[in-house]
Amino acid sequence: MQLVNKALNRAGDIVKEKVSSGEVEATIQDVLPLLLYEVLVTNTVSTLRLVAEMIDFKPAGAGGNRVGH
Repeated sequence: MQLVNKALNRAGDIVKEKVSSGEVEATIQDVLPLLLYEVLVTNTVSTLRLVAEMIDFKPAGAGGNRVGH
């Protein structure tokens, strides 16, 4: 749930920035696609980072990452 909140907050900040700079108008037709895009990008990047961390993780006793030796 935390990831979703972070993604929505980040996307909201980006949309707010673009509306205040005049890049997009504050209408649902202009804001919604941008909001969805930013949420998808944030979730994709976060998921890829999580997978990369999981791939790099070596369980105890595997290879040079031995606990207690």
